[in-house]
Amino acid sequence: MDLVSILIGLIVAGLGVAGLAVGGSSLRRWRRLGADDPVSIASAIAESGTVEIEGDVRPHDSTLESPHFGEECVAYEYAVEKRRNRSSKSGSRSRWRTIDSGGASRPFVVQDETGTAYVDPEGASLSLESERTRKTNAGGEPVRDDGGWNVSVSANIPGIGSAGIRNRRYTEKRLDVGGHCYAVGTAERPPAGVDADVAIVGTDAPTFLISDATEAETRRRLLLRGVGYALVGIAGVALGLGVVGTELV
Repeated sequence: MDLVSILIGLIVAGLGVAGLAVGGSSLRRWRRLGADDPVSIASAIAESGTVEIEGDVRPHDSTLESPHFGEECVAYEYAVEKRRNRSSKSGSRSRWRTIDSGGASRPFVVQDETGTAYVDPEGASLSLESERTRKTNAGGEPVRDDGGWNVSVSANIPGIGSAGIRNRRYTEKRLDVGGHCYAVGTAERPPAGVDADVAIVGTDAPTFLISDATEAETRRRLLLRGVGYALVGIAGVALGLGVVGTELV
């Protein structure tokens, strides 16, 4: 009996269980969002329980500038990854490792043809489209990849490792000012001094979610994420328990 193999099997199985938990959470949200349809902002205050609204993003007070592409937004998440190369007898392999990540948000307003809703995204789950590039300007700052040629070419030089600007990957997710917003939460009166018809908050809401897509597209994202994590989780549990079982037999 190899204790190291058993330990590895248990770790893999544990990661599989974690994947199942994440997948299950996404699938539960997917199911909940299908139970109701978005309502007009003017009628949201009369709704009990979880409410869904859609509209255009408007600034409330201050806005943000996204870190990679400099867009005006009210929420963003970003990551910087670096490609690491490993050499072995079988050849060279590379993988991406996150070296920097973060996010920020500001309260904002969602507006439709009937009224305005105040939204503070603090504590909300964000479902935002990713924008990614490996292209940079002369100063090393990321720029949008237009498919053109970048003068810096990545190389894996024996004894030196990775070289080249394209060995870094920049990912950004944003909720842009003027863009679409789909928000799910509890409707209540806006805070004092806020000029809005309603506030969408996470208080007592089983789902507090903000998306830059429609309800249908947001549900599609949740479904794909849920199924993906669930399948990986099942595979991890099966593989891990298989390793443990083999060693115990």
